[in-house]
Amino acid sequence: MRTTTTHKRLGARALAVAAVSCLAVSACTTGGGAAKGASAPASPVDAQSAPPVPAGLETFYNQKLDWKECDDDASFQCATAKVPLNYDEPSGKTIDLALKKLPSTSGKPIGTLLTNPGGPGGSGLEYVSQEGVFSDALRAGYDILGFDPRGVGESTPLTCLSPQEMSEVAEATLQQKSSGATNQQQDDDAADPQQDSMPVDFEEETAESTEKTAAELAAKCKQYSPEPDLIDHMDTASVARDMDVLRALSGDARLHYLGTSYGTYLGARYAEMFPANVGRMVLDSAQNPAQENAENIVQQAESIEKSLRAYVEHCQAGEDCPLTGDVDSGVEQIRQLIEKASITPLPSTQGDPVDGATLTKTLIDMMYDNSAWDLLTAALSQAIKNNDGTALAVLTNPSLVDDETDPQELAEKEARDTANENAISAVDCLDYPVRGDKSKWDEQAAKIKEVAPTLGTGLGYPDAFCKGWGHHTDHQPGKIRATGAAPILVVGITGDPATPYQWAKDLAAQLDSARLLTVEGNGHGAYKRKGDCVDNTVDNYLLRGELPEKDLTCKEEIKQY
Repeated sequence: MRTTTTHKRLGARALAVAAVSCLAVSACTTGGGAAKGASAPASPVDAQSAPPVPAGLETFYNQKLDWKECDDDASFQCATAKVPLNYDEPSGKTIDLALKKLPSTSGKPIGTLLTNPGGPGGSGLEYVSQEGVFSDALRAGYDILGFDPRGVGESTPLTCLSPQEMSEVAEATLQQKSSGATNQQQDDDAADPQQDSMPVDFEEETAESTEKTAAELAAKCKQYSPEPDLIDHMDTASVARDMDVLRALSGDARLHYLGTSYGTYLGARYAEMFPANVGRMVLDSAQNPAQENAENIVQQAESIEKSLRAYVEHCQAGEDCPLTGDVDSGVEQIRQLIEKASITPLPSTQGDPVDGATLTKTLIDMMYDNSAWDLLTAALSQAIKNNDGTALAVLTNPSLVDDETDPQELAEKEARDTANENAISAVDCLDYPVRGDKSKWDEQAAKIKEVAPTLGTGLGYPDAFCKGWGHHTDHQPGKIRATGAAPILVVGITGDPATPYQWAKDLAAQLDSARLLTVEGNGHGAYKRKGDCVDNTVDNYLLRGELPEKDLTCKEEIKQY
């Protein structure tokens, strides 16, 4: 299922906030509210004994981790764990899992809290490195552990670009960061009425083209990955088994877990496979494990489009909104801007000009965080009124205004991330069987265009893609009960653009021991983003095992950047 990692951009968002604000008021200088959790002491889970080690996996469950200060931040500890490439052949090849731990500020943790920010393909190392994603109470109560799942980031990675292509990405990133002649030429071209305007060549997406592209991409992933067979072993079930190894290596008899977005699916699958090992588990912005991939995509596309309408309503209710008329008119103006940028990209003094595809991606990303909607309004205002895409370019890529990180380091990271971005494809195509045929796929693609005429581009043909991808398992979607698991707190946001609220309701209804927390609001990911009611409810459960009252609803509390 295609989602964006919930907290992927939070650390960079501060850079974009300052830059877009400066652009909106012409000039400024930049300089350097977390909700309070409940103050009652944390209490450990009453676990009588550690669960038995699965036969044949003793080497992995009993390994000793070499924790050291992380190179990038001495306040964290880093280590590498070994796990089997294939759990059906534990004596065969192994792969590495990169771990990053934020030690308890109290020095007396009640356990380790494992986290996953979503994706699939999101980096747990980057997530735990962000400021403000955990409450002070949670940081005191737990050692908080992030890990890059198999195939992702600093773990043994799926790599889908050649060394030459990665060098080219790094060089292009460095050029984007540079200023002067390139950006001046953009300005000169934009000012020249005789400059030819040629449409950006976007190939019409079809089942055939999607299948062909996927086959070529999978071949490259297998060719350039350090472990070629990794592409066949990135399924969620394997990641859940990795999580149980990490639970044991943390010294906990039960797994305490905070998962967001795809991380909720991962948590639910863990609870299904290891119900007796579940400790305190929170699944935030939940996914429904019983649905097919194409069904997910259609519903997600509809939710993204609904979020766009909610944004337009927010914009028109505020000041300086460039979208005139009613909501329908405002959405149409955004659609026209996308079409215009597809023909003649918006000039920018930062990075590349903003074309229609980039603008669409930016709009989708911004639907995830409604606390940044005023920033989007300022950026759209510049684009619509002044034909200036600079603020949109910064929202798309906040690293453009990152003057603290070494440019070469940023460029090399961008190359690695680009080479690794199809980890999501590997996971999805292993988790979901291919259904239907070309006729059915065309019908689904038409449905996506119907429910998401503005932002549905690129979401079509998930089954055609996975057929071309060619790497599958025998897993079938189905309801998860996790009979025997400890209580699980499921959180859903009524206006979520990525995981519709109905999915949270469905998952909570499936799980034998779930309690649903409803959040009235917009955006994706509730914990540490929607106010004290949410944060205290989550903390109370993770720290003391106190579930909220049945049918509790929190109203979002957000402040615009």
